[in-house]
Amino acid sequence: MKMSKKSITILVLFIFLSCIFLAISGGYTVIKTVYKLRYESSVKYWAEEYSLDPYLVCSVIWTESKFDKEAESPVGAIGLMQIMPETGEWIADKLDLEDYHTEMLYEEDVNIRFGCWYLRFLLDRFEVTETACAAYNAGQNKVSDWLDLKTYSSDGKTLDVIPYEETAEYVERIRKAYEIYHFFYTI
Repeated sequence: MKMSKKSITILVLFIFLSCIFLAISGGYTVIKTVYKLRYESSVKYWAEEYSLDPYLVCSVIWTESKFDKEAESPVGAIGLMQIMPETGEWIADKLDLEDYHTEMLYEEDVNIRFGCWYLRFLLDRFEVTETACAAYNAGQNKVSDWLDLKTYSSDGKTLDVIPYEETAEYVERIRKAYEIYHFFYTI
């Protein structure tokens, strides 16, 4: 059986479009495997409670722990949003929580609540999301020092330069993760 030129063209077009579809759907699956979304109800609840963008919360969690509630950093930060024990105690005090203990930071709901509270605190203090994220990583006092220096900030609010490479990369990872979560998920 001999195929016409038109049939061959249609077949090639069909194969080409099928390959594109498979590449896109496969890529979608890979991206959702790398940028997973867990604890969605807690993220949604605490983001709303503290007037945060849930995609930002997911981005911080992914950057901090890749959604591993058992994560511990070399410096002692704990859980999904990598809360330092001292920061956890400070937040618990601000929230008037009785019977708080550090082990509670391994509980996803507690950790997300504390991380969201702290992120809201930093956003209220620094106003600019990237600056608040830099403070989440490097510490609020360090970021305040950077904002006071024209070398790092031309307006005292935005960091034009982040002098710590780790913090600069951290803020960039959050930005990229935000784009991915915002594009691939509906929260």
